[in-house]
Amino acid sequence: MSKTKSAKKMVPLTSIAAVMCNFARPKNARRVVQQLLTLGIQEIRVWNNGVKPIPEATHNLKSKKNIGPIGKYLAALQTSRDYVLIVDDDYLLTEEGLSAFRRWAPFFPGVTQFGCLFKLPFDDYRRKNKYFSHKLKSPKRVDLVIPSRGLMLKTELYRQIPNHWAWGSLKVLSPGAFSTDLAVSCAIRDLTGSYPAVVPINGVGYLQLPEEAPEKALKNQPGVWEERTKVLKWLIANGWSLQAAQ
Repeated sequence: MSKTKSAKKMVPLTSIAAVMCNFARPKNARRVVQQLLTLGIQEIRVWNNGVKPIPEATHNLKSKKNIGPIGKYLAALQTSRDYVLIVDDDYLLTEEGLSAFRRWAPFFPGVTQFGCLFKLPFDDYRRKNKYFSHKLKSPKRVDLVIPSRGLMLKTELYRQIPNHWAWGSLKVLSPGAFSTDLAVSCAIRDLTGSYPAVVPINGVGYLQLPEEAPEKALKNQPGVWEERTKVLKWLIANGWSLQAAQ
């Protein structure tokens, strides 16, 4: 049976635990949790980076200091559900977006709405092709997953990510800089031998929320592209296999 036909059987909502970090966008974060509840997600775990917890979340994990977005890969380690849905506090996942994840998640190590393929010679993080769900007719395997619009993967894989060697790349970052998407993407590929995919969506898969704290957004931090390039080069030097190199 082809993946297209098989994908008609969707992951049950009861098999999904959602996770999110809460730090500088408390209003948006609460809206995201409320939206997940509306979509039928019954377990929502929030990693609170030194801020007040979200009352609607089913589980609030508290960190005394801000450890950055890595909290998303710690918050659901104790879930008993089969899949983990990772979301951010600046986008609302829609029913169409969630349906696409539920349809395709069994067939790829991770599914997302936004991902990239890096271009040779891999000397600049910005040198990459971008792929979005609303522009695709079929799944597209990518090197880099961008979880801001959602990333869904099996819990068994999720639990292996925090201890993967890819996090060693963080040692090249300048003090105060954060980077997780590269290490997570490398870990997914290395642990499964397969690439994650951007999956097609019939309709609008997400809604962008108003920027609540632009000065805190990772993409607006000084030297962000140089920092990510350092991480990219470290991961490649240590064994991350990118598609353009094959």
